[in-house]
Amino acid sequence: MNNCKFFDFHTHKINTPPGEGIVCLPQEVILFLEEWKPQANGFYAAGIHPWWTAHENFDLALHLQGVEHLLEFPEVVQLGECGFDRLQGASIGFQTEVFERQIALSEKYQKPVTIHCVRAFDVLLAEKKHLQPKQQWTIHGFRGKPMLAKQLLDAGFNISFGINRNEESWNITPSNRRHEESDGQ
Repeated sequence: MNNCKFFDFHTHKINTPPGEGIVCLPQEVILFLEEWKPQANGFYAAGIHPWWTAHENFDLALHLQGVEHLLEFPEVVQLGECGFDRLQGASIGFQTEVFERQIALSEKYQKPVTIHCVRAFDVLLAEKKHLQPKQQWTIHGFRGKPMLAKQLLDAGFNISFGINRNEESWNITPSNRRHEESDGQ
């Protein structure tokens, strides 16, 4: 019998009970900081999602200011989700600028990073090699094939899997480098 309780590595359910998962804070919290108060014993992540970069009123300086303020809270245990998306968001060039600015914050506040990556693993791997971060980077919602999983693991990434995971990729990922998530809305 498994007595281990599921810990949700990445969820968007703001009402997740404290200690049961890491809640990825919505854009509204980043922009309207004074209205947010962390729950006691809660875990949170704050970052600029690549989809937000395409909004016509996206203000990078304002978003970065909000993320940096949130990273000062001890309950905010990760930076993220941030990353790259070739299907949604601004140009990859602008997404790279936004990403690099966030990685600088991750390093400054010594917080690990949760990464959203869609059809841009080449860019992500190049950024990891270029930036050489000290903080851990974890791919969230990974569904890729074992060959990509191995490439990411070899590059030092951890991997988080949702319900639609590739079982072979799950099996080749060492248990100390894999996480489970709901990505719940």
